[in-house]
Parts: sequence; C-alpha cells; structure tokens
Amino acid sequence: MSEIIDLILINKNVFIWTTEDWLKLRRDYRIIGELIGCLPKNPRQDIIMGLPLMLLSEEVTLLIEKGIVRVIQCPNLEKYPCDSLKDVFTSYREKLFEEQKSILREERKNQVTLLMDKIIEGKRCKILGLETSKKKRRKLLDEETKKALLNIEIDKEKLFKDEMERLPELEKSEALIQTHTVYPWITKNKVEEMEWNYPKTCYEKLRYKTFKDLWEKGYYITSGEKFGGDFLVYPGDPIMFHSQHIIQCSDKNEELPVFRLIGQCRISTHVRKTLVFATLSTAGDVMYQSFQWAESNIVKNN
Repeated sequence: MSEIIDLILINKNVFIWTTEDWLKLRRDYRIIGELIGCLPKNPRQDIIMGLPLMLLSEEVTLLIEKGIVRVIQCPNLEKYPCDSLKDVFTSYREKLFEEQKSILREERKNQVTLLMDKIIEGKRCKILGLETSKKKRRKLLDEETKKALLNIEIDKEKLFKDEMERLPELEKSEALIQTHTVYPWITKNKVEEMEWNYPKTCYEKLRYKTFKDLWEKGYYITSGEKFGGDFLVYPGDPIMFHSQHIIQCSDKNEELPVFRLIGQCRISTHVRKTLVFATLSTAGDVMYQSFQWAESNIVKNN
C-alpha cells in the first residue's frame, strides 16, 4: 500500500506543497486542483503558476474517502518563531552560502584548467604586443613570430594562481536564495491530524456527489467558476485537452429563471462547451441534463 499523502490545512483551505505529491495526485488519481504560487524565476506574471496547489473541497473529501490522504495542521507554523528556531535558520542559511562559495570556486577552477592553453597563448601575445584575438588579426603569424611566442617561458602555476585570484568573493547579496516548498524542519510528531467535515449542506452534498460520479466515470474535473459553473469536465488531462462541459449543480425543485438559462447557454456556446445541469433523483442518484444554443432556440437533451 502506498504511503498516505499529507494535505496541509491553512485557514480552511487545503494545500499540497511538494512536487512529488502534486505529480502523484495528478498522474495516479486525476486530481488537478489549482496552482496558486508564483515561480521564483518568473515572479511578476500570473499566466504560469507554481506550488502550492490548492485543492477543491470535493477533491479533499474524495481522497480521504479513498484512503489516499489525510488532512493535517502544523501548529508550530502558526506561532511566532522563537530565538532557537531563528538560530537554526541563520545557521542553515550560512551553510548554504558557504556551499555556494565553494561550488563557485570549484567551477572557476575547472574553467581555468580547461582554458589554460588559450590563457598561456594570450599571455605570450601580450608580451610581444600582438593582438590576442585571432579574429582581429589582419594576417597570419610568420614563422619567426611563432618561434618567438614558443620561446617565452610562462610560469603555469603562478598564472593559474593569478587567474583564480581574479575571481571576486561572492557577496551574500549575490547568493541564490532557496525557496522552500515545505517546512524544512517539520517532524511527524509536530503535526495534528484534522477532521474534514465536508460536505455539510444540501448544496455541498449535491456538488460532492456530482464530482465523485464524474470522477468515477474517468473524467478530469476542475473548478468551473471562470465560466459561471460549478465544474469543468475534461476527457483527459487539461494539459492536453480542452474542457467539453460546464457542470451546473442545481436542486431539481429549484425554479430556474429563463434569462439565467439563456445567459448560461450563450456563455457555454461562446466558449464551445456544453452546459450540463446536475441534479439528484428521488433515489439520490445524479442525473444530468444538457442544453445547447441552436440559432434562436434552446435545445434540451436528456
């Protein structure tokens, strides 16, 4: 049995913070959620988002019901950092900075080693007052000049040392900052497993039954808020497919104004999707009715 995935509860919203869990939920369980975090390399845009992933309440309930996840809360995240934790963080940041300095110097060492022959050639050219760039030389070197270059003695060890000393010290303001996607010092005994009480109301129960029914039929489901519905339904992963249906959950006894139905049909037609109303039968099963805009008439499909 696969390991239980932890969902983090923060201010009544549920999140996934790790790429491994995000990928597993999407690939193995068709759970899409919504990425709401900015990417460290592209912070000033809202087209491509990153972790954390915020889950729909229906997704959380389904995953709990299937025994795939648990909802936890980290009480220590709600407390102001103590001095000991600040010291741990400072020490950790200093360790990362020293590692970057070491890696930068090692990389510079490798570069100088690979380019040493060219560096030596350039040094000899400077001594003779020649152009160091072959592209800028107007003519090829004659034999006498070539011999003169080869006769110039260069102390390779001193030259290597000089090249290494030219590398400026890395300033802390120039260091890369690690962006954590999980709390780096969390431990299993410092979390609390929380109860998840969704759905509660009749409308929430209708939404969940509809979501579960569509999910069990093999569809991918996301929030439908941007098109005025409850859910959007995809035949495959949303990365590869456009949604085909806008799902609107509605009580079967609820009176639906004509102007609202017309407006929703027009929107769904404009975005090339089918509007589907989901209701519960007397037996508690989910029933679907689809509507499409056809010229000046509304066509109803059962």
